[in-house]
This record gives sequence, C-alpha cells and structure tokens, in this order.
Amino acid sequence: MFVNEEENKKLEVAIEETKKPAAKNTPDTSELIAIEFLPGNFDPFARPVNPRFANRREQEFEERVLQIKRVIKVTKGGRRFKFSALVVVGDKKGRVGYAIGKHIEVPEAIKKASRQAKKNLYNVKIAGSSETVPHEVIGHKGAARVMLKPAVEGKGIIASDVVRAVVELAGYRNIYSKNLGTNNPLNVVIATVEGLTSMKSAEEFANLKKEFVKKVPRKDDRKVVSKP
Repeated sequence: MFVNEEENKKLEVAIEETKKPAAKNTPDTSELIAIEFLPGNFDPFARPVNPRFANRREQEFEERVLQIKRVIKVTKGGRRFKFSALVVVGDKKGRVGYAIGKHIEVPEAIKKASRQAKKNLYNVKIAGSSETVPHEVIGHKGAARVMLKPAVEGKGIIASDVVRAVVELAGYRNIYSKNLGTNNPLNVVIATVEGLTSMKSAEEFANLKKEFVKKVPRKDDRKVVSKP
C-alpha cells in the first residue's frame, strides 16, 4: 500500500501537534474544580484557626511598667517573697487603666497586672486638635497632688515619668503637669487618673449653665414680701 506525499505531510503535522505542550491558559480539571468550589482566599498551607478565637480582635492596648518591687509576707512558717508590678495600659484614644499584680515571678506579675488593668479602664476627654486637656485641674490621692494644665500645639508633654506614661497612653500630646505632693508612683497614677476623669468638656459646661439659668428665678418672678 502506497502513501501519497500529501498524506505523509498530514501525518507529520499531526505528530508535531501531539508533541506540543498544552496551552497555559487552559486550566486543568483540578484547577476548574478548585475555582468552582473553593473560596478565592483559600490557602492550603494556612494553619487552621479555632472558631472560638476567630473573631478575637488584635491587641489594641499599649502597656508601661512603672514600678517593680519585692514584697515580703511574714507567716508562721517563715517569710514569703513575691514581686509587685505597677502597670498602666491605654489605647491612645481616650481610654486608660492601671493595676497592681503580685506573683512569685516578675513576668507573671506583669501579665497579671496587665490583665487586671484592661478590665478597669477609664474614659478621659481630649480637647481640640492639639489633643490636650479641656481645662486646668488638680487631682488628689492621699498626699499626692498632680496639677494638669492645657498646652498649645507643639509644646509636647511636660511631666514626670509616671504622669507622662499615663497621659501618653490616654492619648494626650500637649500638656503641662506638676507634682505638688508625694512622689509615690501608685498615688501619683491614681491622682492623675482622678484629675483626668473629673474634667468636663465645653458642651457639658454649656449644659450646666443652661440648667442653672433655668433654676434661678428672674427678678420679676420673685415674690415680694411686704414688710410689716
């Protein structure tokens, strides 16, 4: 059986086409299944996440350790040594908290104080674009007195280390402060937080003024008491 030259050419073309690799743009069957059934952000090498912690937010608080000291408790069997840590936490958006943690080891005492401080947060008021306090105030705690005054933009934080940690984590950028009493770190922190939480904004002062004007009677409305 003889084969023509045209048929030989057709056979050679068919053999060459079979040797050519498949086009890259045409997906395989496995790729089609993955595109159809798997989500777009699927990562086969990603670590599975426990659904109980899937919605947990990232840590949004910063913390500062202000004091670490050794505490001794005398008992019947002897003396027990522990460490006490004073920690301040805040989100720099108007929330700040503090706590003391005690433990046999220093890292555990810091973790304990940090967890407790995040449960006891205080909301403070930040005034204007300069991010300062609304008005002057003096916070009290025991023998500690801390004066806080507003400052203009660019002045920065003028404060001691303890007060600076509290006001920075609260979100203030410009503020004057002065310790007028003892330098005990715990009392200074409490006095600073007490002064920050006792402040009132301009809107609150305006509302108080309106209420006071409503309560005070006008001169025409007062009763005239005739003298005998």
